[in-house]
Amino acid sequence: MNYKMNEVHLRVMNYQERIQQNTSMSKTIKVLAAVCLFFSFCYSRGSVNLDEKNQIQARVMWIISMIVLLVLFYIDSNYVKKNKAYEFEIYRLEVEDLNDKKEIAEITGEILPDYVLNTRIDVPADKVLLPITYYSVILVLNIIIAIMFLR
Repeated sequence: MNYKMNEVHLRVMNYQERIQQNTSMSKTIKVLAAVCLFFSFCYSRGSVNLDEKNQIQARVMWIISMIVLLVLFYIDSNYVKKNKAYEFEIYRLEVEDLNDKKEIAEITGEILPDYVLNTRIDVPADKVLLPITYYSVILVLNIIIAIMFLR
């Protein structure tokens, strides 16, 4: 029984570590999106007084920045979805472990401590909160940059 408890605890810790890593990567990707927006602004702003050839290059760079922002949104959304899946896996493991403890105690006739009997495991929310607002603002700002500087 002790071995099973340690295994479950280690698996939960592993999932929690993965959640932390994904959260860190998600923050990094958001910073990359902001850097991409800043780069788009600087490049577009710098091309205002240039000739037509450089204006076309600036438009191409703006299109590339839009594609990069969309790809970053997709990658960030995948990290958020993975975190939600890990939360449900942690929930499943904890419920399974609690049920196993109760079943073993019933079979062996042991009395479980109150903290085990009164353990309440919260179900994770079903709703996945994607970073739509953040990327929508970034994309709108990038469009405003194009309207202001790329003519």
